[in-house]
Amino acid sequence: PPPTAFAPSVPMIDEPFRRWFASVAAAPVARMARGGITPDALTWTGFGVALIAAWLVARGQPLMGITVWLVSRIVDGVDGLLARQANRATLYGGYLDITLDMGAYSAMAVGFATSMPELQGRWGLVLVGYVLAITTTLALSSLAERADRQLGGNRSLQFTPGLAEAGETTAMYVAIAILPVFARWILDLCIVLLALTAIQRTVLAKRLLRS
Repeated sequence: PPPTAFAPSVPMIDEPFRRWFASVAAAPVARMARGGITPDALTWTGFGVALIAAWLVARGQPLMGITVWLVSRIVDGVDGLLARQANRATLYGGYLDITLDMGAYSAMAVGFATSMPELQGRWGLVLVGYVLAITTTLALSSLAERADRQLGGNRSLQFTPGLAEAGETTAMYVAIAILPVFARWILDLCIVLLALTAIQRTVLAKRLLRS
């Protein structure tokens, strides 16, 4: 039978932003492709810049850290565009991208936890939420492929939309850096969204993989 497409519609900002960013970055990405810059080099660069951002946050410089973090996310957004523009997309590139992305987001959480010892318990729950979010989406992606189901998208891995994704996480980091007095409530909201995302994908997996 033909593959079954299943891409649920839920509130999220990643996909609309990716489409907008692709149009804005088209010309610079074309210049990078002509200049011989490789997607993997950009992926590693974005990760390195993210580690600097986490270090700055840990040292108690959240505004500088979040500025550097946003630069790292721009670099991270360009690597996939460059891979497609230069016809250099590889499965290894997809693996590297998701692995270093999770390293970057986790490093920022550790940086904030270091600078906010009174909220380390909540940051620990955020990290647990990251583990559940990435585990549920990667497990569903792998098993959906085995079941000949298509979840949609043009990325190396089939990602299912969720309530808490990269865009929402970056928004959380920015909000906490700018409004640290509200960090406790922002973290509580983030923890709830991460939990709901894991539940959402588990429900989707039950519907999709039992059929």
